[in-house]
Amino acid sequence: MKINFKSEDLKLIFSRNFNIVTIINFLIMLAYYQIFVTTTSFTEQTFNVSLSAAGASLGFMVIGCLLGRFISGNLIQIISPKILLSLTLFLYALLVLPNFTIDNLYVLYLIRFLSGLILGSTATVTGTVMAYCVPPIMMGLGVSIFSLSTALALALGPFLGMFLMHETGFNVLYSSVLTLSVISFVIRLFLNIPQIKSHGHAWFKLSNYIDAKVMSISAVALFMGLGYGSLASYLATFAAQRDIQEAAAFFFLISAITTILSRPISGRLFDLYGENLVLYPSILLTAVALLLVSIANSAPLILLAGFFQGLGFGNFQSAGQALALRLVSKERYAQATSTFFIFFDLSVGISPALGGIIATNFNFTFMFVTLSVLTFLAAVLYYFVHGKDHPLKKQLLKPKASPIK
Repeated sequence: MKINFKSEDLKLIFSRNFNIVTIINFLIMLAYYQIFVTTTSFTEQTFNVSLSAAGASLGFMVIGCLLGRFISGNLIQIISPKILLSLTLFLYALLVLPNFTIDNLYVLYLIRFLSGLILGSTATVTGTVMAYCVPPIMMGLGVSIFSLSTALALALGPFLGMFLMHETGFNVLYSSVLTLSVISFVIRLFLNIPQIKSHGHAWFKLSNYIDAKVMSISAVALFMGLGYGSLASYLATFAAQRDIQEAAAFFFLISAITTILSRPISGRLFDLYGENLVLYPSILLTAVALLLVSIANSAPLILLAGFFQGLGFGNFQSAGQALALRLVSKERYAQATSTFFIFFDLSVGISPALGGIIATNFNFTFMFVTLSVLTFLAAVLYYFVHGKDHPLKKQLLKPKASPIK
């Protein structure tokens, strides 16, 4: 099995628009994750409320993000992607300002909901613009490289947010978020993306928001996010019970590093040999990672689980998005991106509640085993909804048209 990265192929991906939209995605996600990991603490300390009331602020953010994903698929085609991106970046920066003086809990809930709404819309626009910049036959590699911006933000954002919160305070943290948002708004001036053609803009027509062709891989994504959401929520508590807290702290770092190093390879495999060669292993490795966590009583097992999580879950997200884009025409890229991430984000969002119910009634070990089984079933689901009808190996075709530069 030969994997090569030809310079002429990479030049087709690294166009000016692709580079700019990738940088914008990185900066806005870096800003988002700083707020995401600190919003519960900010709410609790600022308003002296219970943990559940503080956690509700995060819930409103997630709900807003899901709604933003939903509506932006149609909005992109009603107005141009550049105008929508300009609007969302401006509003995101504007919504940072109330955090410096806010003194009402319910206003904070509203601000977090709107921030999630704008973030979900922004992420859909950047993902759609990226897809227009990449030749269809190289979509796997293109999405993998673009999604590294989110992976890097996910690795650095929580660290930066927690560091600024503890070492400098919330005002400096929000100044950092505001700065990143303003830089993103300025950079978007250099984008040159044409109007996306559309066959209709009806507000109450469901097909203008989601795409039925993407429902198959989106259903698989609904299973895949469950494990990640529970790991993010409960790994620290579980590790404390097993007295392996220090090793658990490196779980997500190992996972992030593995994801960053492996995504370009998995993206090229996707293009050269087809989606099955990437998606089956990514699903199964994620199930193995959760199973390893369930039995982990030592640092090596936790770190090994983090490695498998990076290879598995880390590559499913980019491969799944690339497949969603391959299933539709260019005019439906916005709806395809929106549909896939609605299910993906919904899965991550409901996972803490589902995992908490299982852990409360049984224990964390049973919870992770259950999530491992559900993840394994995602591979079975993938086989029936898509995998069985597509060959493992596909001939590499040369791109016949240049992407948007």
